[in-house]
Amino acid sequence: MARARGQETVRDMVLSLAVVMAGVLLFFLFVMPRGNGQQVKVVSDATTSVQSFARQAPYPVLAPTGLGQNLWKPTSLRMQVPGSVAGQAHQAMLTIGYVIDRKNDQTFARYEVTNDPNAVQQVLGNRPVTGTTTLGGQPWELRPDNDGHLALTRVVGAATIIVDDGAGAGGADRADLEALAASLRPVQAATS
Repeated sequence: MARARGQETVRDMVLSLAVVMAGVLLFFLFVMPRGNGQQVKVVSDATTSVQSFARQAPYPVLAPTGLGQNLWKPTSLRMQVPGSVAGQAHQAMLTIGYVIDRKNDQTFARYEVTNDPNAVQQVLGNRPVTGTTTLGGQPWELRPDNDGHLALTRVVGAATIIVDDGAGAGGADRADLEALAASLRPVQAATS
């Protein structure tokens, strides 16, 4: 016989919760995507976008070049050109996310260049400079965090460049971040 409303026991509530949790578990097992063996979706033409950005940026743009196309795959590209955001009339930013696609091992790296004077603080927080390294003949600051994630930063004129592992699971190792930083070359702006 059913109990009157308001007379449920803790046991009834636990059984109801167990049924709901079983449904959530089934959802995660059968519906959620997995990263193993999946094809990496590549940004179709990062080069043209980077050249267009360089044409509009108020500073000379350095961008990654010569990275192995089968290994370094640009998967995201975000641009902010001067005047595109209210209150930031002269600010420009380019961010490219990469998957480093090795067999049975995919890691992530991020490149960002901007003329925002607070970029390092906004992207990396309060990571202190713990050392320097020279890559491609240029000095870079090393900024590790407490969890072992590394960022490399450099200021070139009005531009701040940040190369990091995204500070999440699956981040690139130091050798890959250094390869990305060493690949930076001046971009020839696209003509319209």
